[in-house]
Amino acid sequence: MKLPSNVKMTPMLSQYVKWKEKYPDCLLFFRMGDFYEMFFEDAQQASEILDIALTSRDPSKSIPMAGVPFHAVNNYLGKLVKAGHKVAICEQVSEPDGKTLVDRRVIRIVTPGTYVPEDSGEEGRLAALKPLDDESIALALLSVDTGHLEAGVLNKDEALALLTGFNPGEVLIPDTFKRENLPVELLDFFILQRTKEQFEPQSATEWLTRVFNVPVMTVFGLEDNTSEIGVAAAVLHYLEETQFGAIQHITRIYPLREKSFLHLDMASQYNLELIHGDGPTLYSVLNKCKNPMGRRLLKEWILRPLLQVEEISKRQNAVEYLINDPVIRQKLQNLLAQCKDIERASSRLSLGTGNPRDLAAIRDTLLLLPDLLVYCKDNPLFQFVSQEETLDSFARLLASALCDEVPRNLHSGDVIRSGYSQELDSWRDLREHGDQWLDQYLEKEKEKTGISKLKVGSNKVFGYYLEISKGNLDKVPENYIRKQTLVSAERFITPELKEFEEKMSVSEQEITKLESKYYADLVSKTLENIRGIQDAAIMLSCIDVIAGLAQVAWERGYIRPQLNDGLSLFIEGGRHPVIEATFLDQPFVPNDITLDNDDKRIALITGPNMAGKSTYLRMAALLVIMAQMGSFIPASQASMGIMDRVFTRIGARDELARGNSTFMVEMIETANILHNVTDRSIVILDEVGRGTSTYDGMSIAWAVLEYLDSGCGTKPKVLFATHYHELVALEEHLTSLKNLSMAVHEGTDGIAFLHKVVDGPADRSYGIEVARLAGIPPVVLKRAFQLLETFERTEGIEPARVASQTTQQIQLFPVSSQAIIEELASLEPNKITPFRALELLYKVSEKCREELQNNGNS
Repeated sequence: MKLPSNVKMTPMLSQYVKWKEKYPDCLLFFRMGDFYEMFFEDAQQASEILDIALTSRDPSKSIPMAGVPFHAVNNYLGKLVKAGHKVAICEQVSEPDGKTLVDRRVIRIVTPGTYVPEDSGEEGRLAALKPLDDESIALALLSVDTGHLEAGVLNKDEALALLTGFNPGEVLIPDTFKRENLPVELLDFFILQRTKEQFEPQSATEWLTRVFNVPVMTVFGLEDNTSEIGVAAAVLHYLEETQFGAIQHITRIYPLREKSFLHLDMASQYNLELIHGDGPTLYSVLNKCKNPMGRRLLKEWILRPLLQVEEISKRQNAVEYLINDPVIRQKLQNLLAQCKDIERASSRLSLGTGNPRDLAAIRDTLLLLPDLLVYCKDNPLFQFVSQEETLDSFARLLASALCDEVPRNLHSGDVIRSGYSQELDSWRDLREHGDQWLDQYLEKEKEKTGISKLKVGSNKVFGYYLEISKGNLDKVPENYIRKQTLVSAERFITPELKEFEEKMSVSEQEITKLESKYYADLVSKTLENIRGIQDAAIMLSCIDVIAGLAQVAWERGYIRPQLNDGLSLFIEGGRHPVIEATFLDQPFVPNDITLDNDDKRIALITGPNMAGKSTYLRMAALLVIMAQMGSFIPASQASMGIMDRVFTRIGARDELARGNSTFMVEMIETANILHNVTDRSIVILDEVGRGTSTYDGMSIAWAVLEYLDSGCGTKPKVLFATHYHELVALEEHLTSLKNLSMAVHEGTDGIAFLHKVVDGPADRSYGIEVARLAGIPPVVLKRAFQLLETFERTEGIEPARVASQTTQQIQLFPVSSQAIIEELASLEPNKITPFRALELLYKVSEKCREELQNNGNS
């Protein structure tokens, strides 16, 4: 690094510069006592990003300096990595003695993908990918703080959907691929290019077999010398490089396979608000989990519904068991609430960022396992119980070694329990009972010497001493050593006092040394058992999710859907899970869904805006996802074949940052659907074509329906909501299409939306009536009625295949009746005379007769 010419280098600054030059692409956190300090350009950048004071180390202000307290470093690291920076942590590795320079070295590098918040639900996530051709991608996904690593070769769409749901902090790619040639979906992520050698399959296989101590990678269900092994090795190489070898918590690789889960593309994840959204989400409704491990797994289950009826049934059986036994469910949830996040605790210990409370969390949770397992025997929950050897002996070791309450930081209080080490106990006893020893020693010396006024004291010159008045000097024993003469007394030391003083001076050092040793031993033992700990974490998270799903099903009155290998979808009395749970004061109107693969599998839904079309569409998709993740669903009855993909084209989602208009995004998403639908897909299309002109939009919607009926070569289930009422005529021409509509009640006070789906097309749109309900000014409504009447008298749209009777936008009150309405609305009944009221009645009656006569002649 280039330094200002007027900088006066000190040994400490020279040490800083040495490490900074070794990690030039990182901000360097340089530990100095209770702070991490930064200098020069690093200090200036950090000061701006972290909003901390920028000072200087010298009067000439040639050495800018900024610092953060070490006990709060995690918060500051989070801000820096979110700003796209890497941070090298340079720690003190020797104790300061006041004479020589403290040794320091970089112990880890924190990056956007490896940053693990200490007390947060966020996770450190890394991904590596290698495009293989236009259709397939090798992908590896690593949760840094849990050690969960997956790898496989997938088709492009599935890989990108998994990547989006995973949301990694960094994505590693070979440096042979240029950024501009990558799929546009990757532009949302922090891309890091790595050497192509790190992705090379053969060397990756050799290295990983050594890392995991296995003969071949097939023990994990992966093939040797393949691209999936290459990306797995690339992501592990990066973690090892940034964490300096701390990867012991990664004990296996899980295979990622095509068609293992119901596929939810990026648009569907966004449109259905499964995990993230502006308001309540499916995750927030289903989340009744009691600990962080269960909450993480619930997100995974939502984003990865199953495809095998047998596996879904296993989850359903467990959920049903806990619904039917609320006592066991409550006892399990009480125990689960006491479980700590042992998955992340063990990973932090492996990464070198753990603390004594992580050990205590593992101890407390493992000690709960025997009680928890009692409720998992001889019932459907037992399938989630790990069959590996128990961790009882390890749990007992931690219980015998750790204090009940331990400090967050080592050496901030006692960590090792009394009784665990006789040597440590003796040093602590000396530290804690030194005064008592001195009192006992003084009494013993008084009795031995006969000097009743013998005193004990200490100073910085020669430590502890005995003070004897001059009148008692003739009683001084021979083993007393004179150290100081005062006017009226003399001070002596003894071998016993000297030994006590030496022990007291080193007691803290010995306690620190022994606690560090035993703590390191316990961490080492933990890492030896880390695979068993991870298995226990998986078991606990599964049971937590199952219990949570049972809880929400019991509270909301959900039913068990029947899954089969057929192709039809039948739901009776379905309810939108998020809306129902959000608006508790308003009963949700249930609706049926029937899409028969052999008959009517395309439902065209018409009706006014605000009547509930979009809610109905989203409900269908959400219920399919819930059913295939193993959850019960809000309905009165349900039977469905397994779906392999859920496609959605809902709403207007602008992607202006990528230069795409709303309509372009709509067409891209629609094209993706048309290219990828299968017999087992469910397709949700809401107002396709509305982003362009009426004729263009209706033509596109028409053609899309024809293609889904007979042009795509498959038979997907389709729910298609539209405001193009001319499309209802397609029922006579497309054998798989049926018309549905949203029921509306017309009354003297206007219209009311019933939110009920009924057979047949909507015969009216009620657009101007919806405008009236929305509060559009009367003058605008009046003009709209006039224009509508004009448009209806002229030739409208007459596509060649539209039926003779087309639906029309009509008004409840004709334009000529508007004057009567306005006149009546202006009256004040309390002020009008009987004669004036009678006069008005005759006038209104005459106008009504004229209206009837005119209508009869038209």
